[in-house]
Amino acid sequence: MAAFRYEFPVDRMIQALKYAGQLAHAQALGSALARASLDAGALDALVALPLAPARQRERGFNQAAEIARRVAAARGIALDDGLARLRDTPPQASLPLRERARNVRGAFTARHPFAGLRVAIVDDVMTTGASMHAAARALRAAGAREVGALVVARTLR
Repeated sequence: MAAFRYEFPVDRMIQALKYAGQLAHAQALGSALARASLDAGALDALVALPLAPARQRERGFNQAAEIARRVAAARGIALDDGLARLRDTPPQASLPLRERARNVRGAFTARHPFAGLRVAIVDDVMTTGASMHAAARALRAAGAREVGALVVARTLR
């Protein structure tokens, strides 16, 4: 589920968070996502979609984790760091839509079992859903009963 469409002014807020380090936007975006996610039902854990290690070093933070921290606090749900990215991949935004699934295939792994848990993956933007799908596969392989997606904004094709 998405709190917003990826359009003005939300798109500018997300870009300022990601590329200009304006971490204050994580509070507003996370609060909005927490409110919107109440319809997502009961969850046992939230995981932030991990960035490629090199990209996180460049930015100094993971915008999805900053947003997820606010959602977890507002909803009273554990924020679990049990999802990891195995390798650096080119940014999804730089790739044609048809190449995105291949780019992230096998890029994620679970660090521990998620046996029987209802888990939601938190991210800032979803376009094709390729990253979410790849991350969900890793969580399902680790035993998650249900895996959902919570995103601040969704692009419309």
